[in-house]
Amino acid sequence: MKKDRAGEGEDKPAVSKEDIMERSESAFEAVVAIAKEARRLNAVPGVYIGEGEKPIPRAVKNFVDGKVDYEIEGDAPGKRKKKRGKKSK
Repeated sequence: MKKDRAGEGEDKPAVSKEDIMERSESAFEAVVAIAKEARRLNAVPGVYIGEGEKPIPRAVKNFVDGKVDYEIEGDAPGKRKKKRGKKSK
């Protein structure tokens, strides 16, 4: 039974957070890799995904199945050298 807006019923996700975290060192890396895969799948509609299939769930499944190779460039948020604060005049 799917969960509706009133909150009745339960809907279990096809892929759990634990499944995703097994494939990456951080949630940030997982989100970036999944987003890049979803963009790739959505680049040419109908070629990489089937009719009625959405790119994000397919990208998550590809990520968990190990079909996505990823490398994160740059620093992750929160690892910046400078601290944020008010600018002084």
